[in-house]
Formats: sequence, structure tokens, C-alpha cells
Amino acid sequence: MRGPGKTPTAIRDAWDPAQREQFELEYRAALARAADTLDLEPVLTLVQRTWWVRAVICLNPGMLDGMASDIERLAEGDESVLADEVP
Repeated sequence: MRGPGKTPTAIRDAWDPAQREQFELEYRAALARAADTLDLEPVLTLVQRTWWVRAVICLNPGMLDGMASDIERLAEGDESVLADEVP
């Protein structure tokens, strides 16, 4: 399985223009909230646990074939499911 880097730029670049625009809107809104609250957790959650997970799924459509547990693990931050399989 493959996935984009976890930076906002890498995640944004993994999407088509329409999704990229949506990501940028949500990211900028989260940054504005973070500036008001001094809490970066919502920004990190948006980037690493929402949009990054979506990008991994988009880049690996076969993941959805009986791999619900892997998706849950990714959403919880367990990237071991992206490791190359050993024959």
C-alpha cells in the first residue's frame, strides 16, 4: 500500500483540483480556529487523521475490499498497515 506524505502540501497534492480546493478550505478554517484557541490538535486531526486517511484510501482502492479493520487502524494513527508485505 502507498500513501502521500503527512504534510499538508503532500496531502493537498494527492487530490484532484476539486478535492484540493475542499482540503484547502477546511485546512485554512482549522488554522484560523487554532489561531483563536491556541490549540493545534484540530489542525493535526484534520490533516493526519481525516484527509491523509482519505488520500491513502483513494490511492489504494483495493483497501476497501474487506479491509475495514485496516482503515480503522489508519484512522487511529497506526501506519504499520502501509508497510510492504513480506513474501
